[in-house]
Amino acid sequence: MRDTPITDFEKGFGRGVGNGPGGGRASAPSAGESLAKPRMIVPRVCVGIIMVMWLLAGFSKVSDMNAFVDTVTEHAVLPQSLYGFMWWIGPGELVLGLILVFVMGSELTKFFGRLVLVFSMLNIIGFSYYLSLVSDAVLLESGCGCLEGLERINFGMKDNVRSIHYARNGVLVVLHLIALIGPVLIMRSHKRKMAAVDAQD
Repeated sequence: MRDTPITDFEKGFGRGVGNGPGGGRASAPSAGESLAKPRMIVPRVCVGIIMVMWLLAGFSKVSDMNAFVDTVTEHAVLPQSLYGFMWWIGPGELVLGLILVFVMGSELTKFFGRLVLVFSMLNIIGFSYYLSLVSDAVLLESGCGCLEGLERINFGMKDNVRSIHYARNGVLVVLHLIALIGPVLIMRSHKRKMAAVDAQD
């Protein structure tokens, strides 16, 4: 039988007694920590739509690179020194779409995933600015070159084709913002719920 009393140090870390590290008992998770982690369905759906857009855009260019190069040439916006760069746009869009598969999964709330989404959104905004430099007549005749075939469906708005492209890009920017801001708001709400549950215990 032990003569000396058990000290506070021994109670916390033990001398071979208990189940936790060093013999101490492992602390049980709080009630708030037991709440299910948010699934963030809406932001993931937004990323999925963006991913499909990039894959379609990249595939349409890669499947007929000559038609894409001809379209951009007809726009007469870029200098000839950049024409060689156009051959890399389609493959780059495919790579971006494939990276977004990981962003939609495990990288949504991480720095890398958010960086990819910002890069994607800046590309959409930059493309919208590019379209503003193309004349209406050329844009109506040649299209934007972003989705060959699909872009020629004007839904009865042949005289206002520029508005169609701007509306589509505007929707894509909104989807990016939801994918970027949504997880932040959801995690803040989740933390408030955790704190409220812990306060009730």
